[in-house]
Amino acid sequence: MDITTIEQRAETIKASLKTIKPEGFEFHGENLQGAVQGTLSILTLIYGAKSLQVAQFQARIKPGQDPGDVRSRQYELRVTNDVFSALDAAIADLRAGLVQSERIRGKGEVLGDFVATARSALTKGSAETEKVAAVLVAAALEEVLKQIGENLSIDVYDRDMRGVVQKLKDADVLIGPQAALAMGYSQYRDKAFHAQFDQIDRATIESALAFVEGLVQKHFM
Repeated sequence: MDITTIEQRAETIKASLKTIKPEGFEFHGENLQGAVQGTLSILTLIYGAKSLQVAQFQARIKPGQDPGDVRSRQYELRVTNDVFSALDAAIADLRAGLVQSERIRGKGEVLGDFVATARSALTKGSAETEKVAAVLVAAALEEVLKQIGENLSIDVYDRDMRGVVQKLKDADVLIGPQAALAMGYSQYRDKAFHAQFDQIDRATIESALAFVEGLVQKHFM
């Protein structure tokens, strides 16, 4: 998400409503509808279409939310202030790293469910469920690494796991021991996918699962 571009767009929206002058400001009520739609677009991009922030803003722009709304100009001035407040808060949250796009959050939920299923299979403790867990963890690991690359616009398309790890390493996404661990788990992934379970011990499955959980928490939550 390009913070600078979003911030510039927010400032353009605000400038379309008020022209600052030495004696005060000139209000441009004729641009209010476009400013409202532009603000909704920015809030949706930052927080997500179903977010509380979007819902609150949509509620605030409805006439009747304030006693002064019975007067047209007062309503327009109030909504203008709401536009300014909503944009300022959104940009501040974005710059503070407090929000992620809905798309990334959605991926995090899916990947989190995937990891939880692997964890559940592993805790059952039987030989058969351990095999299931081994495959699920290997699949989750590969998918998480690819999704991290895609989210950061790194060229991971149609690459095997080693290629993905190398791309993430080159981009300084995986650094030092983390990169070495991820590359080492490539061998585990191959064994799991080829059902070579006699060459995989439980400790490796557990450590790979913990590694995946850490990646999901860092990059998608």
